[in-house]
Amino acid sequence: MGDHSLACLQNHKERKMKMLKFLLPLLLVASVSSFSLKSLFSSEDKAEEVPAEDTAVEEIDEEVNEVEESEEEEEDEEEEDDALSALEEDEEEDEEELDEEEELESVALEAEEEEDEEEEDEEELDEEEEVESVALEAEEEEEEEEDEEEELSALEDEDEEEEDEFDEEEEVESVALEAEEEEEEEEDEEEELSALEDEDEEEEDEFDEEEEVE
Repeated sequence: MGDHSLACLQNHKERKMKMLKFLLPLLLVASVSSFSLKSLFSSEDKAEEVPAEDTAVEEIDEEVNEVEESEEEEEDEEEEDDALSALEEDEEEDEEELDEEEELESVALEAEEEEDEEEEDEEELDEEEEVESVALEAEEEEEEEEDEEEELSALEDEDEEEEDEFDEEEEVESVALEAEEEEEEEEDEEEELSALEDEDEEEEDEFDEEEEVE
């Protein structure tokens, strides 16, 4: 809108300047020619020519003044248009800056929200890892306890087996010892019996000899 009015004012100004370019030479020629022609006439004619020249000059001054006033008005309008356009540009810049600030704030807010979400996710992940780690440690402890219990039970079984073997060995040794003792007793009894039998035989032999002597 401002550009259109500015263009219209510039066209109007150009038209007036063109008109002045055409009018001023004509007015100058007319004034110079009237002055040169009237200088040939009498003094009365000269007295009448002076007001005509004054009116022509006055007309030229009026036109120049009008042109100057119109130029001033155009300049004022241009200044107003420039001021308006500057204000509009300032408003647009302010709006753009405001939009940029809002956009930056929005981006910063989104970044903060994303960071908060990432931190929450990391915290949740850390908690899950910690829970998994605790559960894994508990499982490892249970497995270690089970292994220890199995080892203890295996050792107890081995001790029991060793004790059973030892008992069996002791029992076997005891049986063997008893058998040896019985054998020794039997041998002693047999020796005693054989000794008694020998004595009996000797006594019988002696008795037989005595009888024979008699």
